Amino acid sequence: MIALHLLGASVLAAAPLPADEIASNEVAASEQRETRPEDTPSRRENREKDFTFILSPYVWMPVVAGKVGGTEPGALDFTIDTGDLLEAFNFGGLIHGEVRHKSGWGVAVDYMFADLSTGGSIGIGDLTTTVDASILEVTVLRRVDLGDNALDLYGGIRRWDSDVVVDVDIPVIGFDILTGDTWTDPIVGARYQHRLSRKWQVLVQGDIGGFGADSDFTWHAVAGVDYTLSQRASVQLVYKRLSVERQSPRIGGGAPVDLDLTVQGPLIGFAYRF
Repeated sequence: MIALHLLGASVLAAAPLPADEIASNEVAASEQRETRPEDTPSRRENREKDFTFILSPYVWMPVVAGKVGGTEPGALDFTIDTGDLLEAFNFGGLIHGEVRHKSGWGVAVDYMFADLSTGGSIGIGDLTTTVDASILEVTVLRRVDLGDNALDLYGGIRRWDSDVVVDVDIPVIGFDILTGDTWTDPIVGARYQHRLSRKWQVLVQGDIGGFGADSDFTWHAVAGVDYTLSQRASVQLVYKRLSVERQSPRIGGGAPVDLDLTVQGPLIGFAYRF
């Protein structure tokens, strides 16, 4: 049950920040004018406009694994693969938005939501579990100009929210168990972009958080590539891993239990800038 409780929240971790500013500016520069030796993409963007906006929908295909109960008797190890998640998925969405000022400061907002359900027989009746989950992440960014490459430093919060309904349907008697879990973690991190060519760049990103606020500790890492399609559009293909350690409430109430959770898998995203 505890695995179903966390299913919605666990598959919705924060997305990597879009990494298209550098390469897309280089494409624009090569198409429109000669680039002076001292020019960098960040400096060109600063001269051209005050604000840059990025909108990036994405898809993540993770495997969820973890342990509930720590070292307690009856602790549960579980794994939920991508196929199980797709089978339980009813609807949802994942999107990232970012606004960056020419000074190098910016704000990013990431919102993800999903409706999941699964069911089965319990011998004397049927049991159906429905999970409505969302994650809202808000961060403030600061870009460090490294010439053709770039380093973004960021900090903010990641808020997890899940509502769970367990519907027990047996002859004559039927009832629902309502529960949920909500927590907010502070996070700090960095993203580095390294240009390989005019269109290709490598992306590495990571953050840590929790610090005992709601989670004991959480960390997140991303590595992959970004390919520039045009001056305004790019595609990312990355591998992403998120881990969290915290105490989570039991389904149906009772004392909290220790949770160690890891979500990892490939992610593909499309970024459009304007």
